[in-house]
Amino acid sequence: MATSENQHTARHARTAFDLALGTEVAAARIEAALGVDPEIAAQWRSEIGVAEAVASVGLEDVRLSEPDLLIRVSENPGTGIGNGVEARAVEDALAILRFIRAPGDVASAPADVLDRIDRLAMRGEGDSDAIPGSELADIFSVCRGRAPILEAVRAAADYAWRTDRRSPVAERMVFMAAEHAARGQGAGAALRDTGTDLLRGLGGRFAADWICPPSLALTRPIFRAWSPGNPGMVRELLEALDRILSQELGRVITIRRWRARLSEVSAGRHGRSRLGEAGHAFGIEPFMTSRVLADRIGITQRGALNLLAQLVEEGLIVEMTRRRAARIWATPGLAAILAPAARRRAASARRTGPVRSSAEGAGEGADAAGPGPAEQMSTRNLRAEGQASMERAMAEFDRVLAEVDGILGRTRTAP
Repeated sequence: MATSENQHTARHARTAFDLALGTEVAAARIEAALGVDPEIAAQWRSEIGVAEAVASVGLEDVRLSEPDLLIRVSENPGTGIGNGVEARAVEDALAILRFIRAPGDVASAPADVLDRIDRLAMRGEGDSDAIPGSELADIFSVCRGRAPILEAVRAAADYAWRTDRRSPVAERMVFMAAEHAARGQGAGAALRDTGTDLLRGLGGRFAADWICPPSLALTRPIFRAWSPGNPGMVRELLEALDRILSQELGRVITIRRWRARLSEVSAGRHGRSRLGEAGHAFGIEPFMTSRVLADRIGITQRGALNLLAQLVEEGLIVEMTRRRAARIWATPGLAAILAPAARRRAASARRTGPVRSSAEGAGEGADAAGPGPAEQMSTRNLRAEGQASMERAMAEFDRVLAEVDGILGRTRTAP
């Protein structure tokens, strides 16, 4: 009991700066691991992005699971998922996923990014209360790469305050766009060619530099409220991000094993084989149809089907849907998140080879599959925050960022 009380006291004794620094270090480890290999980065963000999009909708009290996205993309719109609120919830998640897959050029066109966020959050419906992105563009001015997570929280809090909290979903997209912008300041920024996405967000290439999934952090293992202007809830967010990012190192390691297995398989093929090229295409774009693969590496669709069969045999990809009209393949980690049946097939593939599901390799809480089919739940009444509380929070963000600036300044001038 005494030990538990001591740990509780120590946890709350951490200053805001200590907590922010610890979370930034955890994110930096992931960022460094992703920076050395674009295929690892693409697979990691593909898996985390799907889980984040579903979790963001879930924070609005709509029960949704990752397999619902696959059903919506691969089957007829009128089947598998109800046509009411449930279908709209899936469309919302796919819209969020499309945004975080490629947030846009925050540095050069912040107003365009904000207008896009507003359209997605409002489902394209007009709103007379909407504030033009040009009037909010300065919220990203804080994103200079000093402390990307804290800068992202600061931007989200500013957006929440100035829009009167009209859309928490939009606030979380602002958070991810701001972190993307802050991390894109340096070397290793993401490629900007996303290719053509024929799969409504589940497919296509990533053009993003973010590391932190705020919604996923707040829903694992328990639900916590999102409120970027509330200091206590920001503390919970930072603690949750620190926890989930530490777990996510396991996912990175598992994806590295996939890369090693691909290299091993490719090395054993004759010189004219396109198997390695097809495998690397999945490394960059982990969710594809045969037509997309054929287009990516410049072969016929029949040739793509032959390569896909070989990759499945080697345990490097999993066929998730077996309908002739919509055959889709994915890397084992993403397949395990999107389809329970594919998860079982991925497990079978692992028994015949060294490739494991990234979801299983990421440690406790990393399996992103959610609970059951989508169904409507009651809408949560968000707790309103007073202007004085928000001003205190913004002042605290600025104080910690100033402390970071001071440390960076001393580091740069040190002999």
